[in-house]
Amino acid sequence: MMRKSLLAAGMGAALTFTGHASAQTIEFVAGQLGGGWYTMSSGMAKMMQDKNPGLTVKVVPGGGTANPSKIQQGQSQLGMGLDIFAKAARDGTGIYNGRKHDKVVMIGQSFSDNYVHFLKAANAPYGFEDVFKQKNVKIGVTKAGSSDEMTYRFVMEEYGLSYDKQRANGWKIVQGDYNELASAYKDGQVDYVFLVLGIPGAAVIDMGTGRKGELMQWPKPLSETLMKKYGYSPATFPKTTYPAFQTADVQAILMATTLMASSDLSEDVAYKVTKTLCEGTAELPKIHASMNVFKCETAVKVQPVPVHPGAMKYYKEKGFSS
Repeated sequence: MMRKSLLAAGMGAALTFTGHASAQTIEFVAGQLGGGWYTMSSGMAKMMQDKNPGLTVKVVPGGGTANPSKIQQGQSQLGMGLDIFAKAARDGTGIYNGRKHDKVVMIGQSFSDNYVHFLKAANAPYGFEDVFKQKNVKIGVTKAGSSDEMTYRFVMEEYGLSYDKQRANGWKIVQGDYNELASAYKDGQVDYVFLVLGIPGAAVIDMGTGRKGELMQWPKPLSETLMKKYGYSPATFPKTTYPAFQTADVQAILMATTLMASSDLSEDVAYKVTKTLCEGTAELPKIHASMNVFKCETAVKVQPVPVHPGAMKYYKEKGFSS
């Protein structure tokens, strides 16, 4: 009788060990709280967990320029990124100069398009180009490490400015996550806001509920310069995107969202992640409207960084890649 009990206990222990061995937890670094990326990542993580028992996906806040480094350092295994920064990180160029992120690969691309927004309050007197010539401007920008903030730096450079020069001219620069910037705008702490979001951005919609304003048109020379130097693409905000901020189409620039992965992520998990997202494509716009642009058939047509072997296995099986 005792031997049977010991055998049963041993089998129970073996089953427990097997269960733990097959379970996996991975970290998915998203964007800032209140932003589109955080919403997208949370929704995709739930899909991954629901379709793959034993897989736990922990979503944490991040930013477009910081996320490649979190993947390189082994902190996160999946991460939202942008085509231009993922490539720069992999190559060790630009803001990653001399630091090649050789573990940064991708699951797929164009999960959403990320539009660069520059908004001004209805009572703010200066337009896009004029504001950079003024003193005592109150502006909201996201935290360092985000694609928004880095794009803002690129714009400042084109106008011969820096944070130090702006502050010397009496500028008040408020930095925070999207929720904090929305509150600062509605409360009148800032009159201008510079951010990057998939459209329609929840934070921008929130801003419009408390204070009207204008989504500003990008000057063509500035757009063309940033596209040539850094790889941004031309964009158009349809006139119905933000009724509180526009009455016509607005020209701007954008970046494409790349779902990055670590080359250390197992081939099996990368395959399952890819399969889940490709077979759940119809569900993605329900997570965030901007994800309606994703198509599995073209997810690796453009490859700013190499495709993870597990993901590529799925694409080849479906005939989406040779």
